[in-house]
Amino acid sequence: MKTLLLLVLLAVLLHPHSISGARILAVEPYGSKSHWQYMRSILDVLTTHHQVTVITPLPIGDRENYTEIDASSVLPIYLEMNTIDLIEQFGSVIDLLPPMPERSHERDICDALYDFGPVADLLRADNDDKDGHYDLVLVEPFHSSCLSYLAYRLHVPEVYAIPFAISSPTEIMFFGTESNPSYVPNLMFNGGVPKTFEQRLTNLALFVYVKFVTWLTDTRMIYRDPKRYDIPDVRHKPSMVFINTHTITEPPRPFPVNMIQIGGIHLKPPEILPYDILEFIENSPHGIIYFTFGSVSSMSTLPKHIQRTFIDTFAQVPQRILWKYECEINDLPKNIMTRKWFPQREILLHPNVKLFLSHGGISGVYEAVDAGVPVLGFPLYYDQPRNVGNLVDAGMALSMDLLTVNKIAFLEKINKLINDKKYFLRAKTVSKRFKDRPVPPSEMVNYWFEYVLRHNGAYHLNSKALKLTWYQYLMLDIITVVVTSLVIFAYLTYIFFRSFQNYTFKFCELNKTHYH
Repeated sequence: MKTLLLLVLLAVLLHPHSISGARILAVEPYGSKSHWQYMRSILDVLTTHHQVTVITPLPIGDRENYTEIDASSVLPIYLEMNTIDLIEQFGSVIDLLPPMPERSHERDICDALYDFGPVADLLRADNDDKDGHYDLVLVEPFHSSCLSYLAYRLHVPEVYAIPFAISSPTEIMFFGTESNPSYVPNLMFNGGVPKTFEQRLTNLALFVYVKFVTWLTDTRMIYRDPKRYDIPDVRHKPSMVFINTHTITEPPRPFPVNMIQIGGIHLKPPEILPYDILEFIENSPHGIIYFTFGSVSSMSTLPKHIQRTFIDTFAQVPQRILWKYECEINDLPKNIMTRKWFPQREILLHPNVKLFLSHGGISGVYEAVDAGVPVLGFPLYYDQPRNVGNLVDAGMALSMDLLTVNKIAFLEKINKLINDKKYFLRAKTVSKRFKDRPVPPSEMVNYWFEYVLRHNGAYHLNSKALKLTWYQYLMLDIITVVVTSLVIFAYLTYIFFRSFQNYTFKFCELNKTHYH
């Protein structure tokens, strides 16, 4: 029996489809809890078999197979920012473009990272020292390829972890392909899938505008202020991309084979709710409404009249309210509990929760979908209108504009989402579909990471479109040849028939003259 067990163990250890002990360098350049939560969930999977070193501005502490390099002194942190400032700066594509501030912001982050002591030392090392130091680099690229310089210098494959839906400029940059804007919404599109003529026209205009301004901004920055990472070889494409999407929150669209959807990977088994919160929830005969705008935006920075609208409306509903709020509020109605932080996943999973008031951040979206809770969205900026729009299309949500919210409309939508059972039933249906997967996201991450390691970067999965020039991808060379050939053929045909007509006319005239 012992011999059999040893043979089985040996077979597992020597199995060609299992790789252990790889050295992975991860970089999370954005100090946002939602971004870090997504990256950390991937790293949690990797540390079960591999050694991970991560550069992050939000360190949580070392553990077995996991080492952090604290970069909080050089990388930005986005926590509890002014909500109105966020809306004004990132609320629409017009606010972002031009001059595409996040494009230059990307380069600032790359400059800070590459000048950061531990990274600078790594890049200064001789090639012999760098070879074999790491086996793979994992980064969140956001909208730029400048972070790819690290993998380029270390001579190792690169994997991307993207915490939101892929956008048009990065799609062509990373994969060499682009989705059709007639039905695939741009990341900054104000809603879900475009359906009407006006929506499709808007999405197309947004697609062209973002693409043009991105190209113009990047070209101008590279020309005016060239960096060490502005070389063609750095713009190599990732071996694999893990994207935080799912067909429930990201309607079906073409994906390259090396783009893997792992939406909801951050969802962990729930913990026990604190006693006071649990008692507040279970002693509410009409249920609970949970209200939060996440960790980036600060609810207390909202204009007073908007806060008063929320408070007055909550005073009129029979449900109890759990409201994530950063400061103390005087004279709150008795049905409201405020805290600076709530265990969101555990709250949403409680059966007495009737409604989730959310800004539409992707982490909260997955938690609501997983729990099967209807959503009233107040999308603030960036991808949030699109996230909420997809939930509206799924039939489990309604949307409101934060800056124009009024008590009558707010109360009406709360009552509609709670009292009209179709939203509850639809949310449960969506939840059931979300959970119905062939394998969990964690297993997808583990398999495809090791696939990249087993096959030396797995570059055979990259789209052949990456090898095409822009005019070849658009088939402009073929179109030019075909159109030119047709024009020449038409012209020669015209000349032929014109000559034939003239010859026939002259022949007829000659016969007439001869006859007379």
